[in-house]
Amino acid sequence: MLQPLYHLGRIGLVLLLFLSGCVSTLPVKESLKIGPQPTLSQCTTLFSRLDKAVAQAETRDSQAAPIVGFPYLRSDRFLARFRDKPLSDSQFVAWVDRLQQRGEQGRKVEMDNLPPPVKSLFPPYKTVQQCGNLLRKHDFSQPSNRQKLRESVQVPSEYQTWKRVLGLYWITAWAIKLGVHNLHQEILETYRIPLAKLKVEGELLRYLPPEISEPLDAQEISAIIQRSASNPLAIPEPSGRETERLFAAFAPVWQVDTLSRDDRIGAPVWLPAQDKPVVDTNRPTVYRHLSHTLFHGKILLQLNYIVWFPARPSSWALDILGGHLDGLTWRVTLSPEGTPLAYDTIHNCGCYHLFYTTNQVCLRPADGILQEPPFSPQQAPELGPRQAPTLRIAHTTHFIDRVSKEPLNQGQTLTYQWADYQSLRSLPLEGGQRRSLFQPDGIVPGTQRGERWILWPMGIPGPGEMRQWGHHATAFFGERHFDDPNLMERSLERSNDFCRVNN
Repeated sequence: MLQPLYHLGRIGLVLLLFLSGCVSTLPVKESLKIGPQPTLSQCTTLFSRLDKAVAQAETRDSQAAPIVGFPYLRSDRFLARFRDKPLSDSQFVAWVDRLQQRGEQGRKVEMDNLPPPVKSLFPPYKTVQQCGNLLRKHDFSQPSNRQKLRESVQVPSEYQTWKRVLGLYWITAWAIKLGVHNLHQEILETYRIPLAKLKVEGELLRYLPPEISEPLDAQEISAIIQRSASNPLAIPEPSGRETERLFAAFAPVWQVDTLSRDDRIGAPVWLPAQDKPVVDTNRPTVYRHLSHTLFHGKILLQLNYIVWFPARPSSWALDILGGHLDGLTWRVTLSPEGTPLAYDTIHNCGCYHLFYTTNQVCLRPADGILQEPPFSPQQAPELGPRQAPTLRIAHTTHFIDRVSKEPLNQGQTLTYQWADYQSLRSLPLEGGQRRSLFQPDGIVPGTQRGERWILWPMGIPGPGEMRQWGHHATAFFGERHFDDPNLMERSLERSNDFCRVNN
């Protein structure tokens, strides 16, 4: 009897939110004057008006999720895991510090991307930081708000249940499961071909990292990790200079079979009067992003190397996988000892999640019959000191066809430049304006793929479209997120009797 009332309540809530959204579209026109010592009332008004202006200008940044009732805080999946953990006072403060940092990063991006006439209506960003500090001090002077925060920290899944219901997921997922199995077999066939015999249809271009002035060994890397984790939450957080050195230490060589301009690595940019970004291939760029994962009770540091291509060109007229922009993310998960524990990779749509295990770990089986299992086409090569892998990348599809110790010594060599992944959240436009590479929903505009008409019953919004960090759903069936802090524990096991029996 209560079920129909429950659904009616949900419908009413949706209607209320819709009507609230309509009201919020009233334009922000009045300048908000706040002095050097803002009040609680002024700060509450500031955040409310900022939200309204950002919604109208469509500059909302969704790399971290807002927290209801705490407009100065935001959370990602990693930080959200602490909500259910027993925390000491110092740990709780450290947790809120990081939630506030995510909130400040998101607010700054949103303000930077506002149209100048709208941005001029607000006080400087420093005032937003002041207001965040003031509201935080007020909120957590009340002990009950600690529990309220824990209950409010929610990062939504990228999988939409309503699509799965409409798409008869429990039936259609079996067809997708078969398709994924066949795809994995095709990938394995490619990996069985000796590296020297892999077909080259264009020119092999090698993209090398900038030369390292201060190379690190495993002992030095371990020391950086241990030292940077000396905080109440034991999160490895290397300094800016240490981060640069770590990325340089594990920087891969990207060796791309280049058949056309669409196979060249570059930097996303906005051109005048364009409704979708393009990739400037005159600037070979690798974007760096730090993340964290859990493994056997410890928080591990992860290095993400992200590249972009102008397109995934269509192979034929009915190719449902082709489209504007393409990209790859190569991730290195570091052990506390300063060596790679495992590597994994996705296309920047979240698709084609592959693992490359070291001799320290093996893959775990899937948790359920309709949960996509982790897949590894190759064990990662054992690398010597200060040696990084070469990623052999196919033309057109941009699949990684091999991970090797040494590149094939042929073709032109280019040096890529480094950039911070966060820079993609606010790219320059003409006239001093700025715009994110990503829409408010975390999707790169103009990157639609035909596969969305087939894969929508799996619940993924816009399958095949390029995505922002935090929005990478990586399982075609089941559920898996690239930034899930429990991903490695669910996918990998330490090399022991389990690995010998199950592999």
